[in-house]
Amino acid sequence: MRTVELMQLFINTPGTFITQKDECLRLKQKEKVFDISPLKVESLVISNQAMISTQAVALALEHNIDIIFMDAYGNPVGRVWFSKMGSTVLIRRRQLEAMDSPLGFQLVIDMINQKLTNQTRFLKKLMHARPGREEHFSTPIQNIEKAGVDITLCNDGKLESARNRLMGLEGAAGRSYFQCLSKLLPEKYQFQGRSRIPAKDPFNASLNYCYGILYSLVEKACILSGLDPYVGYLHTDNYNKKSFVFDLIEPFRIYGDETVLYLFTGKKIKDEFFDFSDQAVSLNQKGKPVVVEAMNGHLDESIRYRRRNVKRRYIVQHEAHRMANILLADTGATMPDWLEIKEF
Repeated sequence: MRTVELMQLFINTPGTFITQKDECLRLKQKEKVFDISPLKVESLVISNQAMISTQAVALALEHNIDIIFMDAYGNPVGRVWFSKMGSTVLIRRRQLEAMDSPLGFQLVIDMINQKLTNQTRFLKKLMHARPGREEHFSTPIQNIEKAGVDITLCNDGKLESARNRLMGLEGAAGRSYFQCLSKLLPEKYQFQGRSRIPAKDPFNASLNYCYGILYSLVEKACILSGLDPYVGYLHTDNYNKKSFVFDLIEPFRIYGDETVLYLFTGKKIKDEFFDFSDQAVSLNQKGKPVVVEAMNGHLDESIRYRRRNVKRRYIVQHEAHRMANILLADTGATMPDWLEIKEF
């Protein structure tokens, strides 16, 4: 039996109209017409000023294609889901129960430590590729590793009282990490630190867009695994805030970091890809396709994962399922392993 390779279809061009024709999704942009079978599409990502018909929506849902609407920064602002979901009631009840328990605390520690481990491994990989520049990397690596040790020592089982301490340690490690990455860029693209929305420089504008793509993947992984995107552990659950997505994305931010750094150090980024103002920098219609193609290319690369070759984008889903299984495990049972991501 032949396996069909599914794609995530991005609609970036303003004025594009998505409809259905002869059981295919049809994309129309002025005189250009492109038809694609829904059997080849996993998700449909729509940004900018594109339009979609109700017939196309119905066809997508018939084929379990989720439709994601993005803002100008690449963040998912809404989506239309298909109805197949896991045993969500029990999983979400266990997710709520774990919020103030040692299990919830341990899951938070695991997610942060995996993020910090990814950062140190990435910096060491970059250091080995740059002989003679070891001093540039040594202090940031030490700072991140120390933060990891200090975070582990915080584990007294009381997440509420330790939350600010954990986020402070994570933030300090992040500052060292991004300062190190900045100095690897061409001088005109070096930046002062992380700036979210709005971004203050091209690097952060690109990184925010890649993180937006990751948010969408993580949110989908939560839904399919039966996890509630709104019940966060480290990031508290405010009204209409997908707090758990912000938690679970942490071990996977490295995919965006790698993509953007290699774009800039590989001199594939141009000033014309961005719109500049006094207060913000954003990707424009020339830059978005470049960043999206690079990010999707990185996510579609296969790496060794639990003795198999698996695309990075599917690891997010596998690990979300593992977390759901941890929550479902009997009290006192050995905690199933998860976040075994050893790419470097």
